[in-house]
Amino acid sequence: MSDRERDGVTTTAKNPSHREIKRARDSMNGVDFISSLPDAILQHIFSLIPTKYAIRTSVLSKRWKHVWYETPSLNLDCDRYDPDSVIETLSRYYTSPKITSFHLTISPSVIQIKSLLELAMSRNTENLSLRFSPNIIIHLFPEVFFNSCSLKQLFIEDSYAINAITGNTVSWTSLKTLYLRFCLLPDETCAKILSGAPLLESLTLLSCEKLARLDLSKSLKLKRLEIEGLDEPIKIVAPHLRFLKLSHSEESQCDLVDVSSLTEAEVNMYGHRRHGFVFDEFGDPETGLADSFQIMILDTLDKLQNVEKLTLSEAFCLQILSLAVLGGAPFPMFKKLEALTIETAIYQSIIPGVAKLLQNSPRLKTIKLDIVDCNNTIKERRLVNYLYSKYLYTNQCWKPKHLDDPSFSEPKLMTSVMKFLLNTTSGDDKVGSFTFSQNKNSIFCHGLNSRLSFCH
Repeated sequence: MSDRERDGVTTTAKNPSHREIKRARDSMNGVDFISSLPDAILQHIFSLIPTKYAIRTSVLSKRWKHVWYETPSLNLDCDRYDPDSVIETLSRYYTSPKITSFHLTISPSVIQIKSLLELAMSRNTENLSLRFSPNIIIHLFPEVFFNSCSLKQLFIEDSYAINAITGNTVSWTSLKTLYLRFCLLPDETCAKILSGAPLLESLTLLSCEKLARLDLSKSLKLKRLEIEGLDEPIKIVAPHLRFLKLSHSEESQCDLVDVSSLTEAEVNMYGHRRHGFVFDEFGDPETGLADSFQIMILDTLDKLQNVEKLTLSEAFCLQILSLAVLGGAPFPMFKKLEALTIETAIYQSIIPGVAKLLQNSPRLKTIKLDIVDCNNTIKERRLVNYLYSKYLYTNQCWKPKHLDDPSFSEPKLMTSVMKFLLNTTSGDDKVGSFTFSQNKNSIFCHGLNSRLSFCH
């Protein structure tokens, strides 16, 4: 076995052959420098571009004719090119015994999916990325796709094909990362995947359908979970999970049944504007939904009380927390929380919620504020109507007592508020120093946890 085959790019570059040394010497005398590079380096460059461009280099000269044949990475777009031609070219010329990365974009009308996947599996592909158009013909997926000992990372987008697992045995014994987006994923299918991937460490589910229960209790290696945009409520059992990224609306609530080992969480909860506000028993269009949002968000935070790092995104979530604080709802304690990140736009209505988070985090050391654009917020009129229904008045509620009222239209608002929160404390609440950073303008504050009072 040659140095190139045994040790790849590194050995080839360090121990060039006589021919390669000669090419390099010739390049200094006016010959094309790029052409003098070792094959392994050129093939690595090819792996960074679409395969069609790598193939085109074969017409440059005899030197380039065969270089792409052993490129360890393929990036194919069969939506733009004739798939039969792609398959024929690969079958005739492609000789790499192992594929480290295989990216395939393909439309549902293409019937060559089976051949392309069989090619990928036959070359012991490690990282497989499949992007399909909706409504793909799922019976074209070969059985070998569901039984691969080489796959380490699998990404599938825009496909119902993953549901074909229901009729197959899954054996992805080396799989560590699974990313599914816009996939049909009923409970039975998900259970088969988890059972057949014992080494799975990271799972991402974005806008997947039909999943009602995600039981990770037997996935001992799985430490990272990201869930976003599911179409219905889901129960999550994940006693071994260490990191959770969660984004959902009132329609797709996540019931965290067991996340007892969690140390870090990123949470974004929002409302679906297209459904508007529901009416409560008194016919009020604001109160009913506002109360249900408070329950949803507080229940989720209650399950996250043991995390050490917490990120809350979007003003909507903080506005709802403020309503809960002003209404006197029980607020969870974060006894282990050391780092808090808040990603939000600046509104008066987020201040009570932020203040309560600081009050209920006695071990907090680092606070990071990222000022971002927020697409989902509650309009002031709705907040005012809700507070009026509770006999509360906004001019007394949105800020702590004794805080000078800067212009709420200025970005400096939150800087002033955070400094106030971190510097108004006494007694046993003292907890060391904080770091407060604001996008583009970093500020370092030394402060203390706060004892604050809001009107009730």
